[in-house]
Amino acid sequence: MRRLLLVGVVASAAVALYRRAQEIAEQEERPLVDVVTDLPRRLWQDLESIPDDLREAREEGVAAAHRSANGVDPA
Repeated sequence: MRRLLLVGVVASAAVALYRRAQEIAEQEERPLVDVVTDLPRRLWQDLESIPDDLREAREEGVAAAHRSANGVDPA
Protein backbone atom coordinates (compact mmCIF):
# COMPACT_ATOMS: atom_id res chain seq x y z
CA MET A 1 0.00 0.00 0.00
CA ARG A 2 2.79 2.44 0.89
CA ARG A 3 4.61 1.59 -2.31
CA LEU A 4 1.51 2.41 -4.34
CA LEU A 5 1.14 5.73 -2.52
CA LEU A 6 4.80 6.56 -3.14
CA VAL A 7 4.45 5.75 -6.84
CA GLY A 8 1.41 8.00 -7.01
CA VAL A 9 3.21 10.88 -5.33
CA VAL A 10 6.25 10.53 -7.60
CA ALA A 11 4.05 10.34 -10.70
CA SER A 12 2.09 13.43 -9.64
CA ALA A 13 5.28 15.36 -9.02
CA ALA A 14 6.68 14.34 -12.39
CA VAL A 15 3.51 15.46 -14.18
CA ALA A 16 3.52 18.80 -12.33
CA LEU A 17 7.20 19.34 -13.15
CA TYR A 18 6.62 18.52 -16.82
CA ARG A 19 3.67 20.92 -17.04
CA ARG A 20 5.70 23.68 -15.41
CA ALA A 21 8.53 23.03 -17.85
CA GLN A 22 6.05 23.35 -20.72
CA GLU A 23 4.82 26.69 -19.36
CA ILE A 24 8.37 28.01 -19.01
CA ALA A 25 9.26 26.83 -22.51
CA GLU A 26 6.25 28.68 -23.95
CA GLN A 27 6.93 31.85 -21.94
CA GLU A 28 10.61 31.97 -22.82
CA GLU A 29 10.10 30.65 -26.36
CA ARG A 30 12.71 27.93 -25.79
CA PRO A 31 12.72 24.25 -26.69
CA LEU A 32 11.21 22.06 -23.97
CA VAL A 33 14.34 19.92 -23.77
CA ASP A 34 16.45 23.01 -22.93
CA VAL A 35 14.06 24.00 -20.16
CA VAL A 36 13.97 20.47 -18.72
CA THR A 37 17.77 20.26 -18.63
CA ASP A 38 17.89 23.72 -17.02
CA LEU A 39 15.35 22.94 -14.26
CA PRO A 40 17.85 21.55 -11.71
CA ARG A 41 19.89 24.77 -11.92
CA ARG A 42 16.75 26.89 -11.55
CA LEU A 43 15.60 24.85 -8.58
CA TRP A 44 18.98 25.17 -6.88
CA GLN A 45 18.96 28.95 -7.40
CA ASP A 46 15.46 29.16 -5.93
CA LEU A 47 16.55 27.16 -2.89
CA GLU A 48 19.63 29.33 -2.42
CA SER A 49 17.50 32.50 -2.42
CA ILE A 50 15.19 31.33 0.40
CA PRO A 51 17.30 32.82 3.25
CA ASP A 52 17.42 36.20 1.49
CA ASP A 53 13.68 36.07 0.79
CA LEU A 54 12.94 35.26 4.45
CA ARG A 55 15.25 38.04 5.65
CA GLU A 56 13.55 40.55 3.35
CA ALA A 57 10.09 39.43 4.47
CA ARG A 58 11.12 39.78 8.12
CA GLU A 59 12.44 43.31 7.51
CA GLU A 60 9.21 44.28 5.74
CA GLY A 61 7.19 42.84 8.62
CA VAL A 62 9.21 44.76 11.21
CA ALA A 63 8.83 47.98 9.22
CA ALA A 64 5.08 47.44 8.91
CA ALA A 65 4.80 46.77 12.64
CA HIS A 66 6.66 50.01 13.40
CA ARG A 67 4.42 51.98 11.06
CA SER A 68 1.35 50.43 12.66
CA ALA A 69 2.61 51.12 16.17
CA ASN A 70 3.39 54.72 15.28
CA GLY A 71 0.05 55.22 13.53
CA VAL A 72 1.75 56.01 10.23
CA ASP A 73 -0.22 55.13 7.14
CA PRO A 74 2.01 55.04 4.04
CA ALA A 75 -0.98 55.55 1.70
